[in-house]
Amino acid sequence: MAATMIGGAFLSATVQTLVEKLASTEFRDYIKNTKLNVSLLRQLQATMLNLQAVLDDAEEKQISNPHVKQWLDNLKDVVFDAEDLLNEISYDSLRCKVENAKAQNKTNQVWNFLSSPFNSFYKEINSQMKIMCDSLQLYAQNKDILGLQTKSARVSRRTPSSSGVNESVVVGRKGDKETIMNMLLSQRDTTHNNIGVVAILGMGGLGKTTLAQLVYNDEEVQQHFDMRAWACVSEDFDILRVTKSLLESVTSITWDSNNLDVLRVALKKNSREKRFLFVLDDLWNDNYNDWGELVSPFIDGKPGSMVIITTRQQKVAEVAHTFPIHKLDLLSNEDCWSLLSKHALGSDEFHHSSNTALEEIGRKIARKCGGLPIAAKTIGGLLRSKVDISEWTSILNSDIWNLSNDNILPALHLSYQYLPSHLKRCFAYCSIFPKDCPLDRKELVLLWMAEGFLDCSQRGKKMEELGDDCFAELLSRSLIQQLSDDDRGEKFVMHDLVNDLATFVSGKSCCRLECGDIPENVRHFSYNQENYDIFMKFEKLHNFKCLRSFLFICLMTWRDNYLSFKVVNDLLPSQKRLRVLSLSRYKNIIKLPDSIGNLVQLRYLDISFTRIKSLPDTICNLYNLQTLNLSRCNSLTELPVHIGNLVGLRHLDISGTNINELPVEIGGLENLQTLTLFLVGKRHIGLSIKELRKFPNLQGKLTIKNLDNVVDARDAHDANLKSKEQIEELELIWGKHSEDSQEVKVVLDMLQPPINLKVLKIDLYGGTSFPSWLGSSSFYNIVSLSISNCENCVTLPSLGQLPSLKDVEIRGMEMLETIGPEFYYAQIEEGSNSSFQPFPSLERIKFDNMLNWNEWIPFEGINAFPQLKAIELRNCPELRGYLPTNLPSIEKIVISGCSHLLETPSTLHWLSSIKKMNINGLGESSQLSLLESDSPCMMQDVVIEKCVKLLVVPKLILRSTCLTHLRLDSLSSLTAFPSSGLPTSLQSLHIRSCENLSFLPPETWSNYTSLVSLQLWWSCDTLTSFPLDGFPALQTLTILDCRSLDSIYISERSSPLSSSLESLIIESHDSIELFEVKLKMDMLTALEMLNLKCAELSFCEGVCLPPKLQSIAISTQKTAPPVTEWGHQYLTALSYLRIDKGDDIFNTLMKESLLPISLVSLNIRDLSEMKSFDGNGLRHLSSLQYLDFSFCPQLESLPENCLPSSLKSLILFQCEKLESLPEDSLPDSLERLNIWGCPLLEERYKRKEHCSKIAHIPVIWINHQVRI
Repeated sequence: MAATMIGGAFLSATVQTLVEKLASTEFRDYIKNTKLNVSLLRQLQATMLNLQAVLDDAEEKQISNPHVKQWLDNLKDVVFDAEDLLNEISYDSLRCKVENAKAQNKTNQVWNFLSSPFNSFYKEINSQMKIMCDSLQLYAQNKDILGLQTKSARVSRRTPSSSGVNESVVVGRKGDKETIMNMLLSQRDTTHNNIGVVAILGMGGLGKTTLAQLVYNDEEVQQHFDMRAWACVSEDFDILRVTKSLLESVTSITWDSNNLDVLRVALKKNSREKRFLFVLDDLWNDNYNDWGELVSPFIDGKPGSMVIITTRQQKVAEVAHTFPIHKLDLLSNEDCWSLLSKHALGSDEFHHSSNTALEEIGRKIARKCGGLPIAAKTIGGLLRSKVDISEWTSILNSDIWNLSNDNILPALHLSYQYLPSHLKRCFAYCSIFPKDCPLDRKELVLLWMAEGFLDCSQRGKKMEELGDDCFAELLSRSLIQQLSDDDRGEKFVMHDLVNDLATFVSGKSCCRLECGDIPENVRHFSYNQENYDIFMKFEKLHNFKCLRSFLFICLMTWRDNYLSFKVVNDLLPSQKRLRVLSLSRYKNIIKLPDSIGNLVQLRYLDISFTRIKSLPDTICNLYNLQTLNLSRCNSLTELPVHIGNLVGLRHLDISGTNINELPVEIGGLENLQTLTLFLVGKRHIGLSIKELRKFPNLQGKLTIKNLDNVVDARDAHDANLKSKEQIEELELIWGKHSEDSQEVKVVLDMLQPPINLKVLKIDLYGGTSFPSWLGSSSFYNIVSLSISNCENCVTLPSLGQLPSLKDVEIRGMEMLETIGPEFYYAQIEEGSNSSFQPFPSLERIKFDNMLNWNEWIPFEGINAFPQLKAIELRNCPELRGYLPTNLPSIEKIVISGCSHLLETPSTLHWLSSIKKMNINGLGESSQLSLLESDSPCMMQDVVIEKCVKLLVVPKLILRSTCLTHLRLDSLSSLTAFPSSGLPTSLQSLHIRSCENLSFLPPETWSNYTSLVSLQLWWSCDTLTSFPLDGFPALQTLTILDCRSLDSIYISERSSPLSSSLESLIIESHDSIELFEVKLKMDMLTALEMLNLKCAELSFCEGVCLPPKLQSIAISTQKTAPPVTEWGHQYLTALSYLRIDKGDDIFNTLMKESLLPISLVSLNIRDLSEMKSFDGNGLRHLSSLQYLDFSFCPQLESLPENCLPSSLKSLILFQCEKLESLPEDSLPDSLERLNIWGCPLLEERYKRKEHCSKIAHIPVIWINHQVRI
């Protein structure tokens, strides 16, 4: 392993790169042909070498000498300026090469370097270089005054690169784990709210998160709790983000909503009546009300539910805990040594006597770690694989142990100090990411490349490989850690204290907007992306000239975001030194300014997930560009013709675009490592598939479309896919009308991929069969395979031979009639298949839209599918007979649109092990025997829909003793439940479009002690009234359009505090003229969400709304008693109110000022008569942030001074007669104004004199056009 010089500041890596560039033959050859001052360049090189010699000494002395630190900080700026200057020269050299090549292609003449437009350029460069040399010379003189000397650099053998670190190495926490476990598994009452809170308290780096992870993943804990979820809270206390994180962890699905009320209801729904364990890691907020808000969705969990919090602050622990606070102690010196040695040498035992001296020094180092696990771990990483006593001694005696900065542990700083210089820059750059922000390994390497941190000229590796090595090195030193829930090994994170260290050592070079003041000489800038990023947010950057990175951090990927056009058109083009520019996920970006072509130092450009339609031609001036990310730009239809000018381009992502043809010049980009989409052109138009041979280094994902344009199979052979060993995902797509021909099969045969492939998709292939390589066991890495819309195929490939295959999808194979032995294995010798087991790793198989498939012949031999967990059959109308009979691991089955499939419980031996079942469209009574089983089942989740011949509730459901979720949908022949009802284990029951079904027998209702969610949609037409206390644990009730339902009530036997109902949504059928609420609403003590929609609403016993209500939506034209008696003003928790169709209700609320000051959002809709209203009703709402008037066709104006000073968003939608706003009294707080379908207002604000009166509002929408 090559020896690496270590010990210098990350500045030395920059200086070294500059010196090497100045000395390079390529650079010197270019200089000879220009009017640049050669003597100045030599002087610059000499001065750089002079300074480089003392940088190691300066890095160490800056700790104790502030004058040296000041000298080093100032020198850094001058060196970075010199780097930018040389980059300008390098760009000009690149420009000359590109233009020379084009000129030679056109005229066979060499372009004149010294054409007059560039004489001024050389003159300006010489002038700047003179200033630079003088400045650096001054620093060189001052180094002597400061007593800086040349030091002999320490040498360290570089740690072998590793894909990860064994995070299970934990020392000294056995007792702590047992204590926490005893609390969690305790059978004593937790609190009156059913949940207990265990607080782990300790300083940063003490191992709080590690301890929580140990407990969380313990097998006994996993068995004890029905549900577990983990959320990282961090300093940026965001209830919405944490709630969403818990919900996604619980449900294993992504939630796009950013409505906190919706998320809370969903979290309650999924956690109620389950014993859960939630971990809230890294909690900082000690506000009791905020804590109450955070835990409110799950405060009424099943007794025994627990929450673990980890925190550094005593006050936080005191606010939250219900068990004794567990204070985490420092590790003993012995434990510290054990942990350090495990990370340094892979063991805590020394097996050779020669290591005795090393152990003695190591124990002294361990004592200096102060009992902090993170210090011992990082120092262990620093010492990893070192066996030289002098190296250990040097670390023991380092001055850094005396570092006085309270926020940075000396041990961590020492780990940084001993990083190789090239790694220091990579590490420090990570400070632009906020704490707890997941780091994407591949993306971070691309950013390092763009910043010039990866110099591969001396190391014989590609930049990407070098970047992977750097990442692995940081990982091995525990400066980066893999996220524990990342199965794919792509997401990582920095510990908070390590992030502090990166921020400290990067100084003024890196800055996050959220951290406060932005220094004028900042080089790398990042910010948290918001819904609307206005110009004011970035205004200070306008005068900065050194910026190299403009990078957003997206923490909420589900929402649409918008960026001020002034940022795109004015601010960014002025940043001539930009290397990294990310404008991803801004929906209002439809084009880039031509001035983007002036950012000639740009190496990384990300405009993915925007609505950009085309790229300006000037983008082809960006010869340095390495990464261009256009993924998911679905409005983009073409690339620039001269994209071949981008000679530095290595990664081009155009997946998810609507580009239909690639420019011919793309074939000249021979450095490409990533090309996500290759479009085969028609003959003599566009690119031939053989052009792929020019890209030998392609990696990652590749989609090849329009393969029907390949007319010569030899071209496919010449593409040489087989040799592209770094491609992991391959998608092959023909045209919509690909014809069957022998040539098509030969083309696919010639497109054999590399054996390292992991994912393969084939779509619209026109052949009748597949080549032999597809299904060959030599493809041992394939885990996912999809074959779609291959309409002419009559047979499937032998996929059963793929040893690692986990997921298979077969769809749209119209000509396929039989699946037989060929699906399991290819032709093999007689008798040799006795031990062969097909599909040894398969976990999921799906068949969809197989219109003529009629037979699935089982495998004869050792049982196939030993690991299969899920089987899906959708729209296979001719499939007859039976499914595979022995599936020992099966958990889920979906059968939809298979109208001839015959199954009985006797043929499906595995039916009793199924946990999830979805049956759709079994039309014949004989088919429904599948649902009849006399033996107990383990079903937990069952969906039965569109089975028109189903007359009774199937035995399969009634025998399912573990059933928790049941959905019955569109069962027109089902008329009644059995007298005994349904399994009492049910937690949710959803009935839809079952009009003829009588509801559950009333005498069984009290048995459903676990039922927390009930939905009736367009069902149970005989149901006339519903008792809200009928189901003792019910928390969410939704009833929509039940034809006869006209009232709700609470039985007389109920106590005032008996209701568990939290969400009540009722929309009565249009035929119901009057809907009656026959109860005192304040009996619903737990109710937080109320949604009532009916023609006329009557509260028969008075209103008196429940005090916990947070959200109300009322849609009715008449009410009794009047709204003045509802008591809105006393609802101190109410934050959301929506009124539909209730002109009188709204006018009364306004006139009497009855709305509570807690209101945050007010939505007024469908008021057909309202022309104006009393502004006094809004003015006092000091918390109101969102106000929405929609579908109010008679509204003419908003009263002057009616809008409260807290208002942030005003939405006016389809108010056709609204002609003015209270322009002179619009609050300064207003951030967003939406005007849609208001023609008079739209016309008004086309005029300059009126437009100026709303110009102060940062974001204005007018009919789908945003001004920001």
